[in-house]
Amino acid sequence: MKIQTKDLAIMAIYGALYVVLSYISPIPIYGAIQFRVANILLATIPLLGIAGVLGHTLGVFVVNMSSLLGPIDLLNTLPAFAMAFIVHYVYKHTKNDYTVIGTCSAYSVVLGTTVGWMLNYIGGAPLILTMAYVTTTNIMASVLIGWPVFKILKRSGVFENLLNRGEKYA
Repeated sequence: MKIQTKDLAIMAIYGALYVVLSYISPIPIYGAIQFRVANILLATIPLLGIAGVLGHTLGVFVVNMSSLLGPIDLLNTLPAFAMAFIVHYVYKHTKNDYTVIGTCSAYSVVLGTTVGWMLNYIGGAPLILTMAYVTTTNIMASVLIGWPVFKILKRSGVFENLLNRGEKYA
């Protein structure tokens, strides 16, 4: 895989946008009760390709650096990367818009599980409730809001024109 200058720019812009959307949110982005508006961007990864995956991972890492849980929260960068890659990979190989819903939901379950476990381990938060809450709020952001954003951006063709890689999505 060859990373081009355009890919680096997309990674940086996505990562920066993730950080900004996380920090300007009036709703907490850490803890048992959290909602990351930035997870809306997750659904745009199929349009951005691997640069979107890496940008998402960068954004999650930077935001988690200021977590009150400390370095343990940086570990969530690993499942965030893996699941963001799955969002990209499944869509790339199926070209089915509805896979974005499924993979973003799967991302939410995995991150809800890891965040819930960490909050339970470090702070004694109720495991099942925390997992359910984080999963639900991730689904709200990435599926209920993110999927319509994905559809609008895909229909507009803005990323296809921007990326101009010859990859056409159905």
